Amino acid sequence: MASGEGSSSLLLDEYFASEDARFLVTLRAYRGHKRLAAFADRWKIDTRPWARQQMFDYLAQPLNSRDHQSLVKRLFKHAEEKRDSELMGVFMCAFDRLVRLQRRPPYRYDWQSRQSWTEESLYRPNDTMPLETQRELKDWRGRPYTLPVRIPRGAKLFSLRTRYYLRRRVWRYFRRMGFQRPQEYVNAIAGALKHYTDDDLSAGEHILESWGLVHACFFRHDALEYNASRCLLKEGRSIGELSPAPYFEDLWKEQAACGALMTLLADANSRLVRVWTMQMLRAHHADRLKNLPPEELVKLLDHSDGDVQQFGAELLENLADIDKLTIATWMRLLKTKNDGALATICELMGKHVTVERLDLADCIALARSESTPIARMGMGFLRQRPITTGPDREAIASLAEGKCAAIGHELAIWALDILGKNDVYDVELIVRFFDSLLVTTRKAAWDWLLSQPGGKPVRGHSDPQLWTRLLEAPCDDVRLKIVVLREHRAVGAKIAGRDVDTASLLGAPNVNLKTVWAAVLLSVHRGGRQKTKALRQISDAITRKPDKADALLPVLAVALRSVRPAEVRPALSAIVSAVDRHPPLADAVAKHLPELQLEPVAPIAAGGAV
Repeated sequence: MASGEGSSSLLLDEYFASEDARFLVTLRAYRGHKRLAAFADRWKIDTRPWARQQMFDYLAQPLNSRDHQSLVKRLFKHAEEKRDSELMGVFMCAFDRLVRLQRRPPYRYDWQSRQSWTEESLYRPNDTMPLETQRELKDWRGRPYTLPVRIPRGAKLFSLRTRYYLRRRVWRYFRRMGFQRPQEYVNAIAGALKHYTDDDLSAGEHILESWGLVHACFFRHDALEYNASRCLLKEGRSIGELSPAPYFEDLWKEQAACGALMTLLADANSRLVRVWTMQMLRAHHADRLKNLPPEELVKLLDHSDGDVQQFGAELLENLADIDKLTIATWMRLLKTKNDGALATICELMGKHVTVERLDLADCIALARSESTPIARMGMGFLRQRPITTGPDREAIASLAEGKCAAIGHELAIWALDILGKNDVYDVELIVRFFDSLLVTTRKAAWDWLLSQPGGKPVRGHSDPQLWTRLLEAPCDDVRLKIVVLREHRAVGAKIAGRDVDTASLLGAPNVNLKTVWAAVLLSVHRGGRQKTKALRQISDAITRKPDKADALLPVLAVALRSVRPAEVRPALSAIVSAVDRHPPLADAVAKHLPELQLEPVAPIAAGGAV
């Protein structure tokens, strides 16, 4: 490694020749004016796309690497000489970034009034990168010694005067282009503006210090005034007043400029540039925006900036041939992630697209969307379609797989009213809504099952096959509802003085509730109150049909052996209650629960103490 160098010249050459990803890191750490100047001469004539991209990546980083003045100057002069407008645009942004004012609240004191205060002001920091690394001095005896040169905090390349000159020179390149080659100016300056970032323009003083950007976008604004090196606000004016007033405004009004502005809007990295671009489009190209191809609108609607997405929705609303957009184009437009723009698109699609242009599969796909505006629009289309054939009914059964919880209940009720009719009833289609992943859809299916349109229960209410499928439902909330429903109907039967079979209480005889009882008791995370009801129902079932004790007592044993006292106590109470009402069950209890010892208790004598 040569003296004064931060990295090896051999490594730098090797990484550059082999297109290694470590090239830029090694280059920024390299020291030596002469060696970097020689390397710049080799770099600027390299025709590889990778080498050119490395220039862009290098200039996108802060220009704060020591001894790199010669490298930057040679690359800049080469780009200017070759009229490389793309690279000159990167230099414009990089040189504007070199000059930055900072804010500080200095302490002020008035000795006459003896009062102090703080007043925020702007100052230009001394952040010039020194050319030397050490300074030669002599002591009082004349003996030489060296001291290291202090590097200021946040130091950058070039002196302040050189930075001003570089900013003016790069803008002079584009200004001359506007006069000499006006057909190239708009595309060239748009390519330069896209490199500015939000960090570059985060404060008002940073905007004013961006010499190239201010001239390109706001030069003729009456709130600005200029001196040889700086752009200033006039007295009493503010940065918020700035509006588009570009240097070559007539060139921006030409028809070809509309395409450049649309590209800039999609590619710009700064919100300031994007807002300026949208204002320019509205002011000078409103008529052309009405005839934009759908592909351009898709780019805007897919943009990460919500303002750009909303602008795209605005253009879509004012599109001249919006009635002629194909369904495929509408589907691409619906893929935008901005909720505000999406609501506008759905409103326009519902207004300009008739249901006859959509097939049933398209309507179902829209209704199953996770987005509420899209799903609601799809449901509106579905309500306008007649569902008469078997394949149509099988298709709408897939609505059980919808993803929008906001309309899950309404959509399921609509589908079940069609699928649950007596003449087309199919349990395989109905049960899909009880197995849905959406809670609102499952609740709608349960409400439909218990509904009585016209005073009569729906057909599924008395279908033992459906109840059997519900007992095996994968979602525990469905099984819990069965326990609650059975409990309510048992209470109603007792009030009426009837003793009804357990399964008949559900409206479907011959349905085995053992499965749902076991599933409820085995539930770990929920169902506390329903577990108590299930235990009571099992006790009643054992008492009513002692021959079922061998099948149901193991279910009670699940709760009795629980680690939760709140579940053990009801289970124990259920077992004791069953044995008390039917003493022969004691043998079955001893068989399935040998750890449980039941002993008879002598009755309390009349008048005796408790």
